[in-house]
Amino acid sequence: SFLMGREAKLVIRWVDITQLEKSATLLLPDVIKVSTRSSEHFFSVFLNINETFKLMEQLANIAMRQLLDNEGFEQDRSLPKLKKKSPKKVSALKRDLDARAKSERYRALFRLPKDEKLDGHTDCTLWTPFNKMHILGQMFVSTNYICFTSKGENVCSLIIPLREVTIVEKADSSSVLPSPLSISTRNRMTFLFANLKDRDFLVQRISDFLQQTTSKIYSDKEFAGSYNSSDDEVCSRPSSLVSSSPQRSTSSDADGERQFNLNGNSVPTATQTLMTMYRRRSPEEFNPKLAKEFLKEQAWKIHFAEYGQGICMYRTEKTRELVLKGIPESMRGELWLLLSGAINEKATHPGYYEDLVEKSMGK
Repeated sequence: SFLMGREAKLVIRWVDITQLEKSATLLLPDVIKVSTRSSEHFFSVFLNINETFKLMEQLANIAMRQLLDNEGFEQDRSLPKLKKKSPKKVSALKRDLDARAKSERYRALFRLPKDEKLDGHTDCTLWTPFNKMHILGQMFVSTNYICFTSKGENVCSLIIPLREVTIVEKADSSSVLPSPLSISTRNRMTFLFANLKDRDFLVQRISDFLQQTTSKIYSDKEFAGSYNSSDDEVCSRPSSLVSSSPQRSTSSDADGERQFNLNGNSVPTATQTLMTMYRRRSPEEFNPKLAKEFLKEQAWKIHFAEYGQGICMYRTEKTRELVLKGIPESMRGELWLLLSGAINEKATHPGYYEDLVEKSMGK
């Protein structure tokens, strides 16, 4: 300030601020209280106190998060350098901070990599085959992902990496299904969106992002092949989990031949009780812990059959309930990769995590 020929200067670093508070008194109707570790300061007489306070909150939060997660914020250099003589530098800064905050919420909501930036979002509906309904929600589009989250009671979310997308096409509009958009993925799942306000612009935007990721898909083809092979192993695993081991099934077949009497074309008749005939010989089968794990595995297999398997599966309240009940040990690695978002980090940085594992093992 410069008052009565006397100049006063005050400099407060954002990282030193411990609390921001907006209040009103009898003498000063609009006051912003800035608290630090050693002092308190009161500022008043603002042309637009709400916008000023929000801007101060955003800058203070960014400063604190830079201290907590310096690496993540160093990756985000999207804020432009403002010219000193720009008449709208405050509004431009606020616009960029708002866009950055939206991207942060987007990444946190869908557990996406730190450098992913939200391009835009729009209201739409999604056809959910598991309950045969069109649910209302929002579609989010960024450089490498198409995401969806529902509104209301039917909680459902989707994460569709563009590296998995094979076809994006506009379907014929109707009174029941206006402006539909179909998206197909490599794991043979098709998602039907509708009620899109500006479908043509959206399709063009997604096409532009797909062209950018095409080169990445081909360069990471070896990684994608290994990922698909692991999926195939997971898909083939249920048969082995449901049935008994080969040796045990062979012995049970042999026992079955001894238990049944076949007289020509007559119906087979059991000579012993069913519990005696089909009693499992292995003592491990009577372990309550193993039985509980088996039930968990069966519940997840049923869930995969109904809601899909892999990064593009439908994530609903049932998914959350299964997680809360406990993840089976045999599926812990696969489900942790999917639900934590680590699979996207791994796909974004192919070979990086394998190098870390080799270093940790001393290779």
